[in-house]
Amino acid sequence: MPSRLLLNRSPKKHWLRVAVVGKSANRMGIGAKVIVYQPGMMGEPAGVLGTQEIGTGFGYCTGQEAVAHFGLGDLTTCDVQAILPFGKGALRKPGTPADQLLTVVEP
Repeated sequence: MPSRLLLNRSPKKHWLRVAVVGKSANRMGIGAKVIVYQPGMMGEPAGVLGTQEIGTGFGYCTGQEAVAHFGLGDLTTCDVQAILPFGKGALRKPGTPADQLLTVVEP
């Protein structure tokens, strides 16, 4: 039977999920800041599509996976920057294809 709670009839658009794997800071990338830019506009404030901080709990008795989710609309690629916590640097992934789980690994 169809769900009575949600019947999503919106048109399908593109998306990107980003997981950050740390080595020196922490394995789940908790505290990393993920910024998604329009293609070719990495580092430019006008090109920011969205930003999220990786975390696993944002309220009383809540929990979610340590993944940032972004809606990209009609874009099929984007530029991704992950700023690692504790001043460990930034990881950049220009020209990232949409509709995937991108795992960014600290070198």
